[in-house]
Amino acid sequence: MPFQLPISPLQIIPEHPGNERGISLFIKRDDLLHPEIQGSKARKLAAVFPLIKHSYPGGLVTFGGAFSNHLHAVAVAGRIFGIRTFGVLRGEYADLQNPTLQFCQENGMTLDRMAKAQYDACKNQGEALYGEAFPQCYLLPEGGNTPQALEACAAIPREIIVQLSEQHPEIAGQHLYLCAPAGTGCTAAGVVAGLVVPDSETLVFPVSSHEFEEKTILRLLANTALGDPKPERPFSIVHHYTFGGFARLHPPVMEFVRSFFKKNNILPDPIYTSKMLFGVYNMLSKGDFAPGSTVVVLHTGGLQGWEGFISRYGAAGTFEP
Repeated sequence: MPFQLPISPLQIIPEHPGNERGISLFIKRDDLLHPEIQGSKARKLAAVFPLIKHSYPGGLVTFGGAFSNHLHAVAVAGRIFGIRTFGVLRGEYADLQNPTLQFCQENGMTLDRMAKAQYDACKNQGEALYGEAFPQCYLLPEGGNTPQALEACAAIPREIIVQLSEQHPEIAGQHLYLCAPAGTGCTAAGVVAGLVVPDSETLVFPVSSHEFEEKTILRLLANTALGDPKPERPFSIVHHYTFGGFARLHPPVMEFVRSFFKKNNILPDPIYTSKMLFGVYNMLSKGDFAPGSTVVVLHTGGLQGWEGFISRYGAAGTFEP
């Protein structure tokens, strides 16, 4: 296999609004999984790329927006594995010279722009509408959302449980909250499936509340061998921190990111992890987590998104103070 993924670090956050209530806060650093493939995308792609390499000589076709973390990661993985990659872009006027798409092309990805209606039709109907144009190609869903990827993400909470027990035995028995950001919901559904220890729950923070509900997670789980959540692995959707939807700039979030980066030397991405962390800190300040509990937030990577954010918003969209 061209790349072996390590166990990403679990890092304690010493200063946070829950300290006075005896709450322990940690961050799971999937942003450090691979030097080139962004964050948890590495887990998703490692699960399917050997299959594509072996069984689909034409390569793969996948879908994403103009600043897509997914397209960025697929282009790198395609280069590493020696697989041809084709990216279908949402928007017929997407700028092929923006930092993300230029990087994709430099890593061998061929891009095809589409009007949104046509894009949605191809994305949702896949082989029926688009497969004939790419014979012997694997159609990888938007966000890398496959059953194999979801099962790979189920390893995240298992790693966290082992790391907590080995590195911090003093907090054994505390109620555990595992917080995960969500786009398509694949990573979050994997976290829900893998968190099976007693006295624990998953909090899912969608980047946009549009059509993202509990049934989104249930539908993803139903398409895998993992099945529906059982009572011992409860989850809930936290809708209060979407701030206008995907890739929208919210000044208080940006102020938080700069402060968090300065204090902890950990940079969240601007689309997913930033909003979730802002939400977690806000919930800690309001007393939404049980006293004496453990809170773990998942950093899903996506740091390449800063180039697009800065390109779109200028100085207001930078993480630098």
